[in-house]
Amino acid sequence: MDRRLRRWTQRALLEADASAGAGLWQHLRRVADLSDMRSWAAAAPASQDVVLSAVDDLLGAGFRLLGAKAYEAGGVRLRVGAYEHVASRLRLHLIPGGYFVMGSERDTAHERPPRSVRVAPFFLGRTPVLQAEWDRIGGEDQRTWRGPTLPIEGVSWNEARAWLRLAGGELRLPSEAEWEYACRAGTDTNYFWGDEPSPEWAWYGDEADWTTHPPALHAERCNAFGLVDMSGNLAEWCEDTWISGYRGAPADGRPRTRSWGRLRVIRGGDGFNPPSRCRSARRGMARASDRGAGIGLRAARSLPAWPEGS
Repeated sequence: MDRRLRRWTQRALLEADASAGAGLWQHLRRVADLSDMRSWAAAAPASQDVVLSAVDDLLGAGFRLLGAKAYEAGGVRLRVGAYEHVASRLRLHLIPGGYFVMGSERDTAHERPPRSVRVAPFFLGRTPVLQAEWDRIGGEDQRTWRGPTLPIEGVSWNEARAWLRLAGGELRLPSEAEWEYACRAGTDTNYFWGDEPSPEWAWYGDEADWTTHPPALHAERCNAFGLVDMSGNLAEWCEDTWISGYRGAPADGRPRTRSWGRLRVIRGGDGFNPPSRCRSARRGMARASDRGAGIGLRAARSLPAWPEGS
C-alpha cells in the first residue's frame, strides 16, 4: 500500500472525524471501486488486494483477512475478499455495493412494487451461523437438529441479535435489502443460478424428509459472492419489521423498522418448503419471539469508516 493511502488509513483509524473516512474511501475508489459491483469486478486483482488490505487494517485485531477468491454463478463472476471474525471463527465475505432491482411481479403483493435500491458495501457470512460458531459464543436456542457443522436454528430474532452483540465486532443482522442484494449477486432471475429450481443448488422439500444440512455440502454451489445456501436449507432473520409490500420503503438499503411491529422478516426459504419459497425475492415473516425450527441467522457487518450517504 502506498504511503499516502496508509496515512489516510491511519487517520480513519485514529480520528472520529467523518472526513477522514471519506478521504480514505476517495483514495481507495481510485484503486478499485468497492462501491460499484461492476467496477469492482473490472479491477485488477492486485488493485483489489490493496483495498482488501486497507479494510483489514480498519477492522482491527478482532478480524483477519483470509484472502480473496473468484466465484461464478448465474452468468456472473466476481472476486470476493474473505475475513474471519476471530472470536466466533465466522467467515465473512466483503460484498461490493451497487444498485439492484428489489422485489418481483411474479408472486404475491408482498414483493411489489419492484424498485431500484442502492446498497453500500458490507460484510455477510459465507454461510448461516453454524452450531459450532454459535456455541463458541454461547446463546439461547431451541435447536431441532444437532451437529457442529449444521446451521444453528430454533433461535428467535431477539436471541439472534443478542448473540451478535455478545460476539462483538459490531456484528448485526442484515437488512432485508442487503440480504436480497447479496442473494442475487448480480442476477435478476428467480434464483441466483437461473429461473428454474434445482436440488443441486438448494435444499428444499417437504415434511417427509425435512432436516437441515451442513452448508459445506454446497460449498461448490455458492453464488457469485461466494455465499452458500442463500436459497433453501433454513430461513434467516433480517433486521426489518415486516410490512407488506415495498411502498414507501427506503431506497438506500437501510432496514425498515417500526416500534410497534411484532413481526420480523425472514428470508431464504428452508428444507420444508417448496422451491418457490426459496426464490431470491420471496419474503416471509415470523414473530420476533418465535423459535421456529429451521429459522436461523447469517451475520452481517457494516464497512468501517464508510462515509454515510456515499
